[in-house]
Amino acid sequence: MQCGLRAGRLAIQNSGHRTTFDPREKRWCVGRTRGEFCAGTISKSSFPSKPSGYRIVCNRSPKMQLQMKLPPLALSVDFHKKVSMFQQQLAFAAHALAASNLAACEIVCRDIISVAPKNSTALNFLGVIAAKVGANDHSAAYFEAALSAEPNNEGIRRNLSVLKNAPRHQGNENPPNRYMVIKSWGYGFWSDVSQVLGSLLLAEITDRIPVTHWGKNSLFSDGSNRDAFELYFESVSNVALQDVARIDGATFFPPKWNKANLADEDIAKWHGSGSRAAALYFLNRPETIAIIDFYIGVIDVAPWIPAAHPMHEKPLDEVYRYLVRKYLCPHMATHSACETFYRAHLEGTPFVAIHMRGSDKIIEDQNLHDTNRAFLTALESVNPIWRIFFLTDDEQLHTRIKTIYGDRIITTNCQRTNTSTGVHYLPSVNRVQAGLEVMTDVYLALRANQFIGNGRSAVSAMIAIMKEWKRDDCTVIGRSALLERNLFIHTRQ
Repeated sequence: MQCGLRAGRLAIQNSGHRTTFDPREKRWCVGRTRGEFCAGTISKSSFPSKPSGYRIVCNRSPKMQLQMKLPPLALSVDFHKKVSMFQQQLAFAAHALAASNLAACEIVCRDIISVAPKNSTALNFLGVIAAKVGANDHSAAYFEAALSAEPNNEGIRRNLSVLKNAPRHQGNENPPNRYMVIKSWGYGFWSDVSQVLGSLLLAEITDRIPVTHWGKNSLFSDGSNRDAFELYFESVSNVALQDVARIDGATFFPPKWNKANLADEDIAKWHGSGSRAAALYFLNRPETIAIIDFYIGVIDVAPWIPAAHPMHEKPLDEVYRYLVRKYLCPHMATHSACETFYRAHLEGTPFVAIHMRGSDKIIEDQNLHDTNRAFLTALESVNPIWRIFFLTDDEQLHTRIKTIYGDRIITTNCQRTNTSTGVHYLPSVNRVQAGLEVMTDVYLALRANQFIGNGRSAVSAMIAIMKEWKRDDCTVIGRSALLERNLFIHTRQ
């Protein structure tokens, strides 16, 4: 593919080049592919080249394509002054769309309209994406918004006409039960939980019965074939993986799954047909069983919520709390452990909960040391007689904070690490106990009068969003990881 600026239009042509984009540098770079279809190249005069660690990944699965037959839709981009500040992002989105990486294109376009809601090009791209996955109502809304922003754009007008004249899919009035199997993302505990919440929302809007199955790839499993999610929470439905595996004549999506490998883990998760399956690929799928094994956040599903759903156009934090109330029910043993600790150490006086990360977090967050220093500044505004409930995975941080604040510090007796290896990766760790410990810490923190946390951590981000904190009672240092879309996982090599 090649993308070059000609006469004010963005033209997409075939080529044998590769385009990469480094979001840290906000620059494109150009490289020749070696027998692999990638997105393309962009004019060096328009975007300086620089070695990069990111590229547009082509989704090679033919099953991840258009859900309804449409004539070609116009993708041309008009780079007038109104959109010039988004040239790089829109060019990236165009390449991603051409490479069938709908997820990457969607993320970029949604990020654009979050700051420029009348950007006609981004709205048009979202209309094309919605049409490709059969979300006709959403597609029409995006085309109409794009046309409202740019009434003289004949390409957008043609897209809307094509969509309105296309045959509509007639759904089954009495559809058979369909299921959504939610596998483990395979990373930190609350990151996995947030992936479950996003998948549960997706199951709701696609009218599927959710079935959790955190298998052996879960860092918090007991090593058996049982669903590790149910070691911590009550079941989200009365259906288990074994039940759906016995369904005669079941069909599967993505098609990398079948009855024989349904209990397996990490099947073409990052590369190959059906890999990196994002939320939008599951919209309007007819298959009996849909399997999620890749990260899907609530933020990824929220734009697709239909008008009839109670969370339609609700704020994201409200959607999270709706899902938490409905689905996250810790076992009674966890409730009892929290209550026992609370009565022994925290009851009877106000306290602030703070969560600081150490160990392996420095690998993904180069600003971690600055963030941790900011905690000390934030604590200066807390009443000095309040106790401090301290959550951390790092023994060195634990020792340091205990030295500074002395007897004000209250901590649970949990497993920590003295190294840059995360607790859940230590070979000696009791994984189930580690899961219970981080659960207990979070549910105790939710009882605090105030909270200070690291927004880049799923633990802090979940604490901040699970409770409707009073104004100024919740301080998150850094943008919440749960409130932003993750382009990296859809573009990393």
